[in-house]
Parts: sequence; structure tokens; C-alpha cells
Amino acid sequence: MSEVSKLKIVAYKDTTSSKRIGEFVMQLNPIDISVVRSVDPPKDSSNSDGSPASSQTETFRPAKYTFKFTLDNTGAISLSLPNKSGVAESVKMLEELTVVPNNETHQNPYVYLYWGNTFQDSYFGQVTALKYDYNFFSISGTPLRAAITLTITEVNAVIDRTFQSPDITKMPLVKDKDNIVKLSLDSYDDKKYYIRIAEVNNLASIRDLKKGSSVFLPPIEK
Repeated sequence: MSEVSKLKIVAYKDTTSSKRIGEFVMQLNPIDISVVRSVDPPKDSSNSDGSPASSQTETFRPAKYTFKFTLDNTGAISLSLPNKSGVAESVKMLEELTVVPNNETHQNPYVYLYWGNTFQDSYFGQVTALKYDYNFFSISGTPLRAAITLTITEVNAVIDRTFQSPDITKMPLVKDKDNIVKLSLDSYDDKKYYIRIAEVNNLASIRDLKKGSSVFLPPIEK
């Protein structure tokens, strides 16, 4: 039996940084995920002299992802908590990775979601709502279970799929005969980064790519 894939929230300082702040791996995957995408019409663009342009400017349509999950330390399940010290410590870990402002940017971290191909076409986002309810305690008052609701809204991070600098995040579409070794060579001029590509995209093998899907290629410090 293959190992169950866990939803992973990876926090970054910004949308072009290759340095992770950290990651939060779910103990239990969410049962459902709500996706809401805005449908604002394109904006009319204008020339420098104020006259109407011949085309319209496409507006960014961010998706908003909301999902619920549970942290449980009652002993009912054997899976490890994100922070093995306990439920409250796991909640604090989640807060520090997603909602506590960065000392340099004064913004909460940017996050990227990894779980199979569920978020393969998504962009970086920021947590816009975090709610948690402790609903079971030990006799000493220690939280043993929490129900968490998280909302993440995509940010308008410009991702140029044709720009070939390894310092810029890219999300190319998979073509015939593509594999992660080839993508590593094409994007970073070195095939040795294929393992990193496999890790961030949760790929089981170098050929585990679906034609027409997007592959997340993060900037890599060489």
C-alpha cells in the first residue's frame, strides 16, 4: 500500500525567495476544500494620451481557498502532530508560519500549498483568516484536540512562464516527453536539481508528470 500524501503548507518570506521559512504538514488531511474565484471583467486600458486602447487589460482573478482540518492528541489516532509537543504548540507553529508578520517586510508570510495535483495551477497566497476551536481537554486543561479553519487568498505574484532566469519562480506546462531531469536542465542549466523539483511537486518518479499540467519550479540558490 502506498503512503498517504499529506497536505503541506510551505511558508516563504516573499514570492521570489528560495529560502523557506518553514513548513506545516497536516496530521489529518482536510475532507473538503472550498474554492472561490473572483470574476471581475477585464479593465479598459488607455494609451499615454488618455485615448482608449484597442485592447483590454486582463485583471488578476485570485482564488480563495478555505478548508478545515483537525489536530488530535487524544490517542484516538496514531499519526504525529505537526509539532510533537502538543496541539497548542502545533497551532502556535501554524500561526508563526502563516499569520505572524515578518520583521523585515511587516507582512505575514507567503504560502504555497502542496497536495498531489490539487493546487498545481495555484499561485502563492497569504492567509487571510485563521480560526481554531479547542474542543477537547485533559483534566489539567491542556488542549487535546482542535478544529481549524484556514483561508488562503492568492496574491498577484507575477510569474512569467517564458522568463529563463533561475532566480525567478516559473510554472511551465508539461509537454510530450517532458520529465523532471529535462526540466531541471532547461530551467537551471543543470540536471542535478531534479530531486528538488520532485520534492516541491510531490512527484514519486522522474516521469510522474501529466501532459498539460503545471510544474512549480522555485528559484534555487546555486
